[in-house]
Amino acid sequence: MSDQYRRAQADPEEIIKAARRRARAASSRRRGLVGDSSDAPVFEGNLAVQPAPVETAPVEDLVEAPTRAPAAPQRETVVIPRTKTSERTSAKPAPEPVEVPRPAFVGGIVGLVVAGIVGLLLLNSVINEDAYHLQDLRSQGGDLDQTEQALADELTNLNSPNNLQAEASRFGMVHPEKVTFLYLPGGETIEMPWNEE
Repeated sequence: MSDQYRRAQADPEEIIKAARRRARAASSRRRGLVGDSSDAPVFEGNLAVQPAPVETAPVEDLVEAPTRAPAAPQRETVVIPRTKTSERTSAKPAPEPVEVPRPAFVGGIVGLVVAGIVGLLLLNSVINEDAYHLQDLRSQGGDLDQTEQALADELTNLNSPNNLQAEASRFGMVHPEKVTFLYLPGGETIEMPWNEE
């Protein structure tokens, strides 16, 4: 197996130091929540059981017996009693949410909807009224077109030569004996006898 796949071996002393640092940080956080008392006991984690002080041999004993290896220190565990819960600061309750006046908002929305519906109904009635008025005007326009056509036919009939002669004789008009024609631009006049044709 190559060296690049091997895991680095952790030093046991470094692991212990890191665990103690984490425990101290957790303890300080807990003390911050509980209060600032420095002698507050720890109930959880690595600091719940703290080692008692160890007596060490004097320095002279170590100098006299250099061949003897030092013995591992013996540790005793001491359980720290719990504190009363009344010493802890009481947590403040969360503020209640602010209530929005919903009836006013709902009433405003309902009012807008009702106003919109009434406006649409009024607009629809005005459009229908204008449609009826437009239909009446179109029927009047058709009647006027028929009247105009009847009047145009009557005028054509009255302008016909036979009708003109009958009307002239009714008013006592007679045929002239001579007819005078005027030629322009010279201004010459020519008289000719009346011809029935």
